[in-house]
Amino acid sequence: MHELSLTQNLLDHALKNANSKRIVNVNLWIGPFCEDREESIKLYWRDLAKGTPGEGAQLHFQHVTIDMKCIACGGTFSLEDDRSICMYCHSNDSRLLGEYEVKLESIDVE
Repeated sequence: MHELSLTQNLLDHALKNANSKRIVNVNLWIGPFCEDREESIKLYWRDLAKGTPGEGAQLHFQHVTIDMKCIACGGTFSLEDDRSICMYCHSNDSRLLGEYEVKLESIDVE
């Protein structure tokens, strides 16, 4: 069900920015742990966007990495393979920086 509310939020944001114009493309950033969500988001978008300027829009996903900051040494690094071990000091005490799920990057309208 998380994908339903996520997709509704993405659609609402896109419609607000479209200013009643027809949305042609929706460009999304998606984190490395969300690949399996693409199809769900596309299906929910199709259903939720019916009768709105977002109906028929093409969704494009760009996969992005997650940046981490090491609490122990202060170094920043990209999270790879679901491992959050610092590449500098090998500590596993780190935190996420920025977005890590799905984010609306831009839309194209007609």
